Amino acid sequence: MAVGQLSSLGLGSGVLNYDVIDKLKKADERIMIAPVERKMKENIEKQKELAEVSGLVNNFKAPVNVLADYSTYLGRSTSVSGDAIKASVSPGVPIQDIKIDVESIAKNDINEVGIKFGSREDTFSETDVKLTFYTHGKFYTIDIKAGMTLEEVAQEITDKTEGSVMGIIMKVGGEKPYQLMINSKGTGEANRIYFGSTITSEPIKGLKELGDGDFTLTLRDKNGLDQTISIPLDSKKADNKNSTETLKDAIYKTLSENEDFKDLLNQQINIGLSEDHRTLIINDRRGYSIGFSGNKINELGLTDKQSRAENLFHSNKPMPEGHLKGKLMIGSVPLDLDKMTKEGNSSEDNAKIITEAIENIAGVHASTNKDGKISITSEIGEITIEGTDAQGKTLLEGLGIKGGLFKDYSRIEPQVFAFKNLQQASDAVITYNGATIIRPTNEINDIVKGVNITLLHTTEPDNPVTISIQRDLETIKEQIKTFVKTYNELVPKLDETTRYDPETKIAGIFNGVSDIRTIRSSLNSLFARPIPSQDGARSYSLVDYGMSLNEKSFMTLNEAELSRMLDENPQRVIDVFYGYDKKDVTGSEQHIDGVFVQFSKVLKNLVDGSNAKLNVFQDSLSRDARNLEKDKAQASERLKTRYETMAQRFAAYDEQIAKANNSFNSVQMMIDQAAGNNKKK
Repeated sequence: MAVGQLSSLGLGSGVLNYDVIDKLKKADERIMIAPVERKMKENIEKQKELAEVSGLVNNFKAPVNVLADYSTYLGRSTSVSGDAIKASVSPGVPIQDIKIDVESIAKNDINEVGIKFGSREDTFSETDVKLTFYTHGKFYTIDIKAGMTLEEVAQEITDKTEGSVMGIIMKVGGEKPYQLMINSKGTGEANRIYFGSTITSEPIKGLKELGDGDFTLTLRDKNGLDQTISIPLDSKKADNKNSTETLKDAIYKTLSENEDFKDLLNQQINIGLSEDHRTLIINDRRGYSIGFSGNKINELGLTDKQSRAENLFHSNKPMPEGHLKGKLMIGSVPLDLDKMTKEGNSSEDNAKIITEAIENIAGVHASTNKDGKISITSEIGEITIEGTDAQGKTLLEGLGIKGGLFKDYSRIEPQVFAFKNLQQASDAVITYNGATIIRPTNEINDIVKGVNITLLHTTEPDNPVTISIQRDLETIKEQIKTFVKTYNELVPKLDETTRYDPETKIAGIFNGVSDIRTIRSSLNSLFARPIPSQDGARSYSLVDYGMSLNEKSFMTLNEAELSRMLDENPQRVIDVFYGYDKKDVTGSEQHIDGVFVQFSKVLKNLVDGSNAKLNVFQDSLSRDARNLEKDKAQASERLKTRYETMAQRFAAYDEQIAKANNSFNSVQMMIDQAAGNNKKK
């Protein structure tokens, strides 16, 4: 029992019990609660149906919005003759054909280390060696410690260059199948990897005719001899190139015509340019010294320059101060430090004394810095440095150096690296409208604004690739198809929810809601609404573009007619679908909305924003639902209070009736007793 339980209710009277209260309460619930619940159920049904209608309206709005957007009509499609390039275009690019000859594509640098290994964990070198190279405007030195594995060396190269140069281990097969590749990540000439000795110039300027001795290069020839070569130049050959490119070509031509150098070009000796083609790069992969000089070097904006010499020996710690003991062997020349130094000498004094002694050794050079550290080089690229007694060995150990044979890069390259260039990093070269265009990448987007080109391979001579740029009519067609499809999904739902059958008197749930009843008629009125052409000759509607409605508002599409109309006059498509600007009689600009812009405005008024009709209707249903919940709760509370009070009153009445009945029973008993006594007499 919902009302507070009084277990004795009805015992006194036999009438005022809970069955009576329940019957009275159910009658009141039918009057007070049931109507509210029916309204709540109807509200839930309306919200469900409204959500479906709103969803279908939004589905219909999607293609409408695309067709109401001017950028849709700026869409472009491309076709490319051949497979040498891929192309994509941005909206609005002028309709045109672009012819391109691909002379070369941009490549990255690929180099192999000639030494092979049995596994990735094999030791790369038994001694400490340095790998030096120049790429993309930077010099790098990779310190390869004795005992490092092949895998560790590959990772060190990648890490040191932050991934711009990659150490890659290839499994190529054979008895020792693993080989180290050193490749550039990027393409273009600026990503060439120059191993060994490299010298770079400042930007060349004022390049004129160069005669004998005006500009010279010093290089090591194939016979191991240094040669100083004069680079001649006829200024008439500069033509369309900048000064640095011109000088590069002149150097290359001179070396390629020299029997001592032509076989070294592009493998041992390399001539290149920086990314901006303003800096000249000269490289000797073998590691030999390079230099340039000449009578007109200042006119070229340069100074006498020589590639950096690699130190064979460099002490890690300063030379000790005071009187030094011990004997050293530098090459074949002994040095007795006990005789060369004395008490009171500073570290710098001792370093200077030893440096001067080494400088007196033929073919060996030494230098010291202000911290007392010593560096030693050799003209032949190697030297032996050892302590010949215990004190001499202790001295070398104190300087952080292990005695032995020291070799420069030119000596260790054939045994440790033996580099071979498999692919030279180079720029892409294409011809567009007769102009030669050079780019460091195969992704080119700055020749024709809005046209993005990817070079895949070269074209055959005199057989250019043609990029045809056309209007993208397929997107418009697909959106029209979606427009028809979503319209035919929306209208049946509108009919179902707003219908009224006069025979059965059955009405749809939104039959009386004008904002929903008028959707179909609003859309259909736009469907046949004519849009005047700009020249005023005639008007056009969707019917002219192959769309039609039957008596049940089912839309059909004649795709062949649509295609014909789209192809016939692309500008008219924009005018009818999107709209156009025109001047009115006063000379003011006036925009004529196209049919899909008009559709878009109607649909936005239905579902876009808090003030849209369907959203306002949804808010009212939600508000009604909350009010109905509140009304039901209040009615239920009133009934509960009413029948709790009634139960208390019934209990009080029942108690009074019980007392009356008890009193009556007592009197009746006395009467019965009196009547019985009288009978006995």
